[in-house]
Amino acid sequence: MSQNKEKSTGRAARQGHFEWAFLHPRYWPLWLIFALLRLLVMLPLPVQHSIGRVLGRQFYRRNEKRRRIAQINIDLCFPELSGEEKDQLVLRHFEAYGASIFDLAIYWWASSRRLERLTTVHGFENFQKLIDQGQNVVLLTGHMLTVDLCGQYFSRYRAGVTMMKPLANPVLNYLLFRSRSRNGNQVINRDQGLRPLIRYIRKGYTGYFMPDEDFGSPASVFAPFFGVQSWTVTSLSALARLGNAVVMPVFMNSLPGGKGYELYFGQILENFPSGDDLVDATNMNQALEAGIRRMPEMYSWTFKLFKTRPAGEEAPY
Repeated sequence: MSQNKEKSTGRAARQGHFEWAFLHPRYWPLWLIFALLRLLVMLPLPVQHSIGRVLGRQFYRRNEKRRRIAQINIDLCFPELSGEEKDQLVLRHFEAYGASIFDLAIYWWASSRRLERLTTVHGFENFQKLIDQGQNVVLLTGHMLTVDLCGQYFSRYRAGVTMMKPLANPVLNYLLFRSRSRNGNQVINRDQGLRPLIRYIRKGYTGYFMPDEDFGSPASVFAPFFGVQSWTVTSLSALARLGNAVVMPVFMNSLPGGKGYELYFGQILENFPSGDDLVDATNMNQALEAGIRRMPEMYSWTFKLFKTRPAGEEAPY
């Protein structure tokens, strides 16, 4: 990508501006897919998810690279499962990934009333109590396949702020930015760092933070994640400390068969931040693991979660 295109993509991510270049013929197939999704979102959710699972099985068969990464991650994280059980979890993940395309369509176009009807919420009183007290909050989650739907739900009660890595495709980048900016939400480019995020949290916006990717950042420590040493960022501790915020886990899962969604608000992390990066990273990873284990196929296992390794240890990928 040229430098000018990179600047255009970054500007769209920051400001959500429409550009006439988005109508170039090379983007027509993407617009056609969006139009088709716009029509299909009117179907009952079980029908949408049935179509999505078929697509997911195609991804499973055709994308050998991502399938291999998911297999390695699941093999490392679930040693208690048999080989057949691990294979089934990998397949279920790809089926859920296909269905999540329609979850994204629900996120873009379904009414708040429909989303409310489809969602069973657990522990919302924990979050509501913090709102009523005027407490700054950072909601902690992982890269679940329903991460955008989750953000859309809670932001109806208090506007949120999150970070976004600009995507290579400027049209998809524009549409995601616009949708994530609804309900008064703020979206910060990831390359801007934590300062804007902290500033909005201190203003009362709910932080929405996903610290489970291995960026190779030096501001990290090795902490256990599913029993594997994971190069874990320490930025959540800084957000909580500098934003005068408590940290609450939140996870949203898509139920099998298109039966709707379940949203879980957990208890705030105790003694967080503690002043010890390793203790905090371990506490954070335990909360992430507990949420993921509720429905593990909904997690993004195709990321290289363990690419940074301790000295002398090779990456598993």
